Amino acid sequence: MLDKKWKEGKGTEAMERKEVNAFMGAETSFEGKLNYTGAVRLDGRFKGEIRSDDTLIVGETGRVEGQVHVGIAIIQGEVTGNVFGKERVELHHPGRMIGNVTAPVVVMDEGAVFEGNCKMKERKKEDKKEDKKEEKGIGIFAQRKDGDVKAEDTTKEKR
Repeated sequence: MLDKKWKEGKGTEAMERKEVNAFMGAETSFEGKLNYTGAVRLDGRFKGEIRSDDTLIVGETGRVEGQVHVGIAIIQGEVTGNVFGKERVELHHPGRMIGNVTAPVVVMDEGAVFEGNCKMKERKKEDKKEDKKEEKGIGIFAQRKDGDVKAEDTTKEKR
């Protein structure tokens, strides 16, 4: 079951076809610090601090109490504490979040409960530079290389 790919309908596109590296079942509980790489799904109870640059999924039966610092947080269960997302934080129905959220992208479904403050903080400059390298313009918005014709030059006709 752990080697199957997570394809639950309520998840983000970023999680489709990604493997879950660790899974904490509904009947488990853990207290302490959790550091990991890859994707982790929590359906049990966790109390403490979670740190990762990758994805955390709190399933419908999952309960997290404490600070969460992750790349992407997908919350379908309950989180009590502050959540810091480097990329995004998603709160899906029937999820419940009591605490503050800080992330550049925040998604909340109808029916989800959020009690706290939300700060949509811009990503770091290094992250933006990486995205700029991958961006490709369209039409007149395309980035011009030396020797390329300017968009306004193509609209002029000789009479």
